[in-house]
Amino acid sequence: MKIISPREFVDVVLIRQYEDGTMLSAATNVEHPLCPPQANFVRGYNYPCGCFCIPLPGEPDRTQLLSFFQTDLGGYLPQTVVDSFFPASIAGFYSNLTKAVKALKA
Repeated sequence: MKIISPREFVDVVLIRQYEDGTMLSAATNVEHPLCPPQANFVRGYNYPCGCFCIPLPGEPDRTQLLSFFQTDLGGYLPQTVVDSFFPASIAGFYSNLTKAVKALKA
């Protein structure tokens, strides 16, 4: 029924690992002539955002996570739709983040 249009985001991302093992992923929205808005997508906007994965001393299988995100999904979405969709989306993000950190440590 296409009640919710697909979203697209264009961000620049910096990933850095520090000497103490801390990993940083930081991103912000950008506009680029090679990435014009597409007719079949609603262009969303990510404000400066990111996360730190900080190793816990003496606990090699645990990581402290500090994250900050603020996203404008763009277009018109009733708040009830955002409230029902966004938690699962964030959970998926953290699941993918866990896999990426494990892959980088391997």
